Amino acid sequence: MTDDNKPKLQPIAAKKRKIKIFIAICISAALLSVLYLTECFGVWSTLLTLTNVGSIYEESSGYPLVITVYDVGSANCVLVSCDGYHILIDCGMQKFGNDLSDQLRSFNIDRIDLAVLSAHDEKYIGSMCEIADNVGIDRFVTCEGSDGGQPEKYKLLLDKLNEKDVRIQYVKSGDKITLGDLSLNVLPPSGEYVTKSGDSLSLRLAYGDFAMLFLGDTSKKAQTEMLESTEDIRSDVVLASRQGGWDAVSEKLLRSVDPDDVVISVEQTDYYPNDKALGLILNYGCNLYRTDHDGNIAIASDGSVYKIITQRR
Repeated sequence: MTDDNKPKLQPIAAKKRKIKIFIAICISAALLSVLYLTECFGVWSTLLTLTNVGSIYEESSGYPLVITVYDVGSANCVLVSCDGYHILIDCGMQKFGNDLSDQLRSFNIDRIDLAVLSAHDEKYIGSMCEIADNVGIDRFVTCEGSDGGQPEKYKLLLDKLNEKDVRIQYVKSGDKITLGDLSLNVLPPSGEYVTKSGDSLSLRLAYGDFAMLFLGDTSKKAQTEMLESTEDIRSDVVLASRQGGWDAVSEKLLRSVDPDDVVISVEQTDYYPNDKALGLILNYGCNLYRTDHDGNIAIASDGSVYKIITQRR
């Protein structure tokens, strides 16, 4: 066989180049698969958390007051059930549509007596429109809006509430809402909602000798005004503001409130919760609960004593 008739060998360099390209394609495909599965797992784990909330309700069923802080990522969603009344404080479940509606109905809650919106932000509005549609809301409370720049989702919520003939009430500092033996005091400043400063509605829930402070999305400036007021803010439990961000709490606030327990509703990221805020809480001697670690968190009280039950023991 002459040299011209011999099969031509592919240069080694070309073969190596093809192998490298093949390996790069495999690695890229593997990384994309991991990212996809991670995203899916995050969504499904949150849904699973919601569907498994029943265990903490069973454990707290003997108490007339049960406050459940739902694990909804970096957002707020709290259900207060007391003596037959049901209060929803924020509804930060924008990723999960009607899931809270289904959860409420599964516990035979077919009406929300009071829905409170701490801030006119999507992470607090969440699926409140779906709640109005599927469960029903008797009364809606929030702070006064500024003259412009309101988020579109907030406008849609107001339209939905008007469509459903829900009573809408704008509250200010010093106002008090009473449902049976439970009261919600509106704390300063709670005036006009200003998106840039992040000021929002703050509430102090009182039931007998038990009290819990809900800081909403209040900034450090708003908390300073709160401390300078004559309002009683001492509380056994605090739901920290801003998902435990750098200005979620201050040492002065902790001294004035003097809580035993602090709850943070958060999805852990590079920014949340903030190490400085966590350090202040722990150094003050508070027990710290986080939805990203503990799942749904229930605070159950008879008005004298209380206990905290977490989904993930």
